[in-house]
Amino acid sequence: MTDLTLPTGDVNLATSLAPFLMLARDPTVRLSPGLFERATLTPEGPGTIAVTWDPARPEALVRTHGDGAGWLQRQAPAMLGLLDDVTGFAPTTDPLRTLWRRHQGDRVTASGTLWHDLAWFIVQQRVTRGEAAASWSQLVNTLGSPAPGSADLNIPPSPAVIGRLTYDRLHRFGIERQRAENLIAAARFAYRMHQAPWPDQETTLTGLGMVRGVGPWTRSCLSTFTWGSADTVITGDAGIPSLVTWLLAGERRGDDERMLQLLEPYRPHRYRVIRLAFASGSRPPRRAPRTPVNPIRSR
Repeated sequence: MTDLTLPTGDVNLATSLAPFLMLARDPTVRLSPGLFERATLTPEGPGTIAVTWDPARPEALVRTHGDGAGWLQRQAPAMLGLLDDVTGFAPTTDPLRTLWRRHQGDRVTASGTLWHDLAWFIVQQRVTRGEAAASWSQLVNTLGSPAPGSADLNIPPSPAVIGRLTYDRLHRFGIERQRAENLIAAARFAYRMHQAPWPDQETTLTGLGMVRGVGPWTRSCLSTFTWGSADTVITGDAGIPSLVTWLLAGERRGDDERMLQLLEPYRPHRYRVIRLAFASGSRPPRRAPRTPVNPIRSR
């Protein structure tokens, strides 16, 4: 166990860390007022990071456990968003200007945990968030391992574990053949990476582009979440373009092309604008109800 105190300045840890809790009942993470815990696989082995803070004090206590404790200590400033530079981001028109005033403490975090994030995003491909949450929870609880230093969290299954499976072994977690094969291919890629020093972001994302099922959406999500890119635009998403066009232009229906056009003036902070679009709580009105999803277990 290792402790570290970090100055947080004006960073709002609660909002900055919220994306880690994207999936409900995620057994690898816990976020509550003044507490963040995450169990993960690092290049140095499994580890758990626990961060506690008092919103009235500009500092946070970081405690890490396991073989990956040292790596998590070194990654902590980026993981908490403390290295994100907001210099030059000063929207001059509403509603973005007002949103930024309300959320000036929000920062883009960088987890640094490639395999964890890659598996997490592949499970979310082309399904509802509720379905993804159920699949991820069952996958981790069944094939993962207890987190060091935590009584409640679990470490995700390693690339070696997933890479040895056949696609049908993942059906019991509600993961159909296409996502299962994508996950297995990604695990084999990640396993090879874990055997050598990790390359830089550009090299890794280029390599991932040659892996089955790791398309623009997954790679752009990794760019923002794993590496903390404040300028990456998430493309290929069903909902984000309309969220952005609604916020910036009052247009109910948007596509990637229109979203990119509207975000262009905000370089190098385009992903920051997307985060503010989510934080706004404003959504374009729906024209029709969602299509019901048939669970794989009924097939």
